[in-house]
Parts: sequence; structure tokens; C-alpha cells
Amino acid sequence: MTSTLGFAILAVLARGDRTGYDLAASMRRPIGYFWTAGHSQIHTELRKLDEAGLVGFETAHGPGPQDKKVYHLTDLGRRELREWVTQPPRERPERDELVLKTYASWLADRDLVRQLFTDQLEAHERRLAEYERVEASFDGPPGFDDPWFGNYATLRCGLSYERHRADWCRWMLAQL
Repeated sequence: MTSTLGFAILAVLARGDRTGYDLAASMRRPIGYFWTAGHSQIHTELRKLDEAGLVGFETAHGPGPQDKKVYHLTDLGRRELREWVTQPPRERPERDELVLKTYASWLADRDLVRQLFTDQLEAHERRLAEYERVEASFDGPPGFDDPWFGNYATLRCGLSYERHRADWCRWMLAQL
């Protein structure tokens, strides 16, 4: 069974061929807004996807002494990705460390908790400003059939999330 990371890789390859390095860079933005993966995870998953026939690769001359692999989505990979997109997401446990810390915050020094939330508010406001700059580069939402629609839709989710978290941090600071 293909992992969620595998589907994230297939989704990137559906937009064009990439090396493992290029995949990792693509996972920073816009996918990094909602999904992260390191180089070693990506390369391990690429081997599994290749063995399953979901991706293929060609070798090309690399910048160093070894050739590089340029991966592409196979027809089977495209079919599996298309089917996966419309399936309900797997239920996953929520793991939010800041919320857990808040749950136990009554045990901590109030000034230290206040500083924690001040720092978190600044981080969310920075990300929100970055996302707003990216949103300004769009001329409204792209059409649904445009690959950039996915970028825009996930960006909108990120904007909502950062606004929500910043508002919650402000509320926490008012309580403190």
C-alpha cells in the first residue's frame, strides 16, 4: 500500500519529472505548507514507488562523478494517484505540542508561558505575512483544471490556519 508520503511524491511528479533533490526542494513550497519530508525519506519512498511500478526514472549526467536519476510518474502511478485523491483521508491522531503544553501550562511560570506565546504569535504572524505575499502574486484563484489551483487552494488553507493560530495566541496572551 502506498504511503501518504508516496502520494505526495506522486502528486509532485504529476506536475513534471524531477530528481530526488528536486523533489525535496518541491516539498519545501508549496507542499511544505502542509507536508514535510527529508531527503532520506524521499529517496527511500522513491525506491518503493519504483518497485511498485508507480514511478520510473532515466539516468542523466549529474554535476558530480555519478549520474543522477530523473523520476517520472508512470501511467499506473497516475491512475493510483487519481483514485487516491477522491478517497477520504486516513484518520490520524492530532498531535499539537503547543496545545499539549497549554494543557499543562498551569504548572509553569506565567511569565515564561507568556513569552512562549509571544514567540509563537510572532512566528505565526511571519508565516501569515509570507503567505499573504505569495497570495498577492496570484491574479485570483486559477481554474480547477490548472495545476496551480492546488497551490492556491493549499495556500488558502495555510492562510486560514495561520490566522487562526495567531488569533488563538493573542487570546492566550490576553488570558495571561
